[in-house]
Amino acid sequence: MKIRTVRKSLLPLSLVLCISAGLTGCGQSMEEHLSAARQYIDAKDTDAAIIEYKNAIKAAPQAPALRFELGRAYLLKHNYDAAEKELNRALELGHPAAEVIPLLSQAYQQTGADNALAQLDYGEEGMSDDQTAEVGFYKLQALTQLGEEKEAQALIDELENLNTDSVYKDLILSYRSLLAKDIASALAQTQALYEQAPTNKDVMLQLARLYLADKQKQEAVGIYQNYVKNYPNDLTSKFALISLLVETGSTAEAEPFVDELLKRNAEHPLLNQYKGIIASSKGDYENGLKYLEKAIRNGQNAPVVRMVAGFSAYQMQDYKAASQHLSMVASSLPDNHPGLRMLADSLLRLGQSEDATEVLNRVDGELQADAALFSKAGFQLLKEGNVADARKMVDKSSELSNTAADLARLGVLQLSLNDIDGLVNLEAAAAKAPESVATQQTLLAAYVSTNQVEKARELATQWQETRPRDPMPHVYLAELALKSGDKATAEAEMSRAESLAPDSSEVKIAKAKLAVIDKDLEAAAAILTAILKAEPVNIQALTMQYGIAKEKGETSAVAKQIEKLLARSPGNEDLRLLLSRIYFTNEDFPKVLETLKPIKEDAQTPMPYWSIKGQALIRDNQAQAANVHFDKWLAQYPQDKTATLGKMLLNDAQGNYDDGLALANRFLQMRSDSQVQILKAYFLAMTREVEKSRAIIEPLPEKVKALPFVRGISARLSLLEGKGKAAIPDAMAAYQKTPNPQNTILVVASYESAGKNDQSYAFLQEHVRKYPNDTQTMMLLAERMIRQDKGGAAKLYEKILKVMPDNFVVLNNLAYLYLEEGELDKARQLAKRAVDQKPKNADAVDTLAQVMIKQGEKEKALDLYTKLGAEELRTDEVYLNYVELLIETGKRELAKRRLASRKFEREVSKERAKMLQNKL
Repeated sequence: MKIRTVRKSLLPLSLVLCISAGLTGCGQSMEEHLSAARQYIDAKDTDAAIIEYKNAIKAAPQAPALRFELGRAYLLKHNYDAAEKELNRALELGHPAAEVIPLLSQAYQQTGADNALAQLDYGEEGMSDDQTAEVGFYKLQALTQLGEEKEAQALIDELENLNTDSVYKDLILSYRSLLAKDIASALAQTQALYEQAPTNKDVMLQLARLYLADKQKQEAVGIYQNYVKNYPNDLTSKFALISLLVETGSTAEAEPFVDELLKRNAEHPLLNQYKGIIASSKGDYENGLKYLEKAIRNGQNAPVVRMVAGFSAYQMQDYKAASQHLSMVASSLPDNHPGLRMLADSLLRLGQSEDATEVLNRVDGELQADAALFSKAGFQLLKEGNVADARKMVDKSSELSNTAADLARLGVLQLSLNDIDGLVNLEAAAAKAPESVATQQTLLAAYVSTNQVEKARELATQWQETRPRDPMPHVYLAELALKSGDKATAEAEMSRAESLAPDSSEVKIAKAKLAVIDKDLEAAAAILTAILKAEPVNIQALTMQYGIAKEKGETSAVAKQIEKLLARSPGNEDLRLLLSRIYFTNEDFPKVLETLKPIKEDAQTPMPYWSIKGQALIRDNQAQAANVHFDKWLAQYPQDKTATLGKMLLNDAQGNYDDGLALANRFLQMRSDSQVQILKAYFLAMTREVEKSRAIIEPLPEKVKALPFVRGISARLSLLEGKGKAAIPDAMAAYQKTPNPQNTILVVASYESAGKNDQSYAFLQEHVRKYPNDTQTMMLLAERMIRQDKGGAAKLYEKILKVMPDNFVVLNNLAYLYLEEGELDKARQLAKRAVDQKPKNADAVDTLAQVMIKQGEKEKALDLYTKLGAEELRTDEVYLNYVELLIETGKRELAKRRLASRKFEREVSKERAKMLQNKL
């Protein structure tokens, strides 16, 4: 046993205090504070005692006994950090180690200061064997925690001969089994000690931990409950008890402890986690989610917290919060976990079908409810245009669907995907649930749409027999009869439907439809007028009424009627969409956009809105606004074909060919579509990917290759391959179908690539004659006219300038033509406007400079070139104009350096450079 030399003190305490403080006299103040502190300790008012001890220390800061007593007071308050500090200070100032070390070891154990405990002397002179055993036990714990097993074994050997019946000696001996990993023996020993000392804190803690190591959680709970009862201020053990109670499902027993501790610290993350789990377990999902989210905000981000928060949010139908929390733990959940199903359903309800599909790919479909989940995902994916993943969901759903409802959902989904097996499943659903009107009606509509007349008639007849008071079978039988030319039967069936439901708008509208099919527009209009008299905002009737009015060429009255209705019911989106469609038909695009403006754009926005607004923006030439709209549309429905085609059209018009190609690739990954595939070939051609584009075009059927648009793609590919002559007939076919500027340029490029410049020129002249408002092609013609008819080119540019007064190319080229014709003032005015637009454009600067030279302002012209910089004068002609001006203004040395610094490739440039060199 290690024995430390101890400084002995035989003086009275008051004298020790004074001497230790280095005082020549000892005032009453310190003694009063000390006396008061001890009285407070006796009265168990530890807080007041600590204040008095501190006041005493202010008077005698070097007094070791004051530090010792303050440290002991801190231990009573369970302020172990402060106790550790004061007891160490007492030891340093010379307080007897035999008194300090037993208390200091307790403080070290509570603060987890294992390294300090491992270095502590446990055999100070004056310590009893009982104290030595306790301190030695704490040191043994520390050595074990630090992995110092040899030192721990040696310590056990040293301490086993202590002459004491202290429970700590037996605790020390139990560590032989613990170090040997013999949990069973250590547990048996500690159980015996617990019977001997049922309130000893270290015995209880060791027993509880051993029960946990032996996976006896309920037994551990019982020990921790006894411990907390005896040591209610030990917060660490109280937390351990709460954790065990929650883990074992005893949340009701855990809640009082959690509430007690939350009063001390309402923001504590772990306590909020426990409170949230407890509330959720009782079905109080709102408070459960509130506490769990507070725990997360304060840093408690464990998977269990996210999982329970997601579950609580899902139960409250807060699908946004559910998806946020469950997404955080989805990757760590095993396949088929219920959390994945909740996450998938939440994502579907939020319209995030692609993310939901990714989650559902990890669900095998073991539960009956999964059939509905897969079908829901399929419908959502189909709505967004993601056919490929929708088919996967059909496959998953078909394996599980066996109830009438599941089969009906699956059948409708399959028919939406043009899968004829949908009829089979609808038939099975109808057989399982003959009483289901919805299933019967869906199957009957499917029969009619697929032209299976006999099956439709048979089903309608059966329906009529099983539900004789239902008018709808008669409506279908009337439609079937009229389609087969049996007008008498149709009228008879319709009369039966009316007699069964004389006030039904549905029946009346069906009668109006039959009148339209029979081409009796007057009768249909009369029926609709009667419906609208009773129901002025019947959208179906209004739509039909407008269709009939349009057929007659009398739409203004119907449009005004709908405008008045919308003014009275501005929140009716169906009415607003109907009116916008009317305006669109009349090509009044500003009114379309104004009418649609109040509709909010989100996942609930009606689908027709996106299409009408997108087309109206394009037709109204609002390119930027159209881009924003189509981006929003695609964000909501990434695989919608109409949205994709509209965005591709914009990409093409704005020359964003890479973006168009990326969009086509993204669409085709999820959905096979020949139209988008051809557009992909087009964008590949525009991005000069000849081989990839050819690989799409060549396998197409001949009748598809003969389409003008496809021939236009072939023409572009031929041009890229240097086959101008082969491109001409394809380019002309595309142009004749759609004589837009793009196809016009394609024809010109084909002619000129084949060396047929005269034919190109003649073609441009003819096109401009036919389409005098096509300014883009006029510019193309004017550019070519410069070489052979400068006067004609100038007149053409003047005409274009009236339409496009700020077009840079027109300004610069017309200024050049005026310069050539000697009209210097006109030339200078236009050249100045061009330079103002693009001050760094060398051609524009050169045009203005040449005008200035002609007007005798050579220094100003030189200043223009100098400001631009020689490195910006990239064309030889402009560069040599600059050098020539340097010579003419006497800057010969600079001109010489400029000529020497540039290498000219073209012969004409070499000749001119040589001529200028001779002038130097």
